[in-house]
Amino acid sequence: MGETLPDLMTLPDVLERLRGVVGRTYLLQHLRDHPEFNGKPTHRRIGRKLVVRAEDYPRLLESLECRSKSSNAKEGKRYTSVVPSAEKAFTNAQTLLTRNLQKLSAPKERRNSGRQAFMAKGR
Repeated sequence: MGETLPDLMTLPDVLERLRGVVGRTYLLQHLRDHPEFNGKPTHRRIGRKLVVRAEDYPRLLESLECRSKSSNAKEGKRYTSVVPSAEKAFTNAQTLLTRNLQKLSAPKERRNSGRQAFMAKGR
């Protein structure tokens, strides 16, 4: 990268330089998730605009490389269980039972509330 960078680059300028590497949506999400890299900012905000200063641009590139799939860093294996844990299944079952009981008892409570008031006057 022998070319000189402008002092401030807007998002379209950065996307032009990163064409073929990342897209707009990915870059916006990356900037939201990682406003800093190695303790220093990867970008700045001026009002509602995202800008990248010349000294921040190399840091932004490093942060993108670190999180790429082609990185040499070993990533731990991730597993997603299809079956919910016993605790989660129990909580879900309780929620369903409570919801069903509430549905069954609600109309009955409304009916009885009028009768109880009527019966209380008659005594």
